[in-house]
Amino acid sequence: DTAVRTSQSGYLQRRLVNALQDLEVQYDATVRETRGVIVQFKYGEDGIDSTKSDYSKPDNVHKIVEAVTGRKVN
Repeated sequence: DTAVRTSQSGYLQRRLVNALQDLEVQYDATVRETRGVIVQFKYGEDGIDSTKSDYSKPDNVHKIVEAVTGRKVN
């Protein structure tokens, strides 16, 4: 049973990678095919840069951990 699921998921992963290999994010935040055809106007559909969001900053992560665990994090 596990071997069947592994082979099916591997096949699906290979198909997905093959389908997406021609896409790239441009500097204007659009997703385009290698031919230049726009597939998506804003990467991620919401236009939020996750590297600049509050959740990626260490101080805010510490606040979340403290709120969940009740212990102070250094």
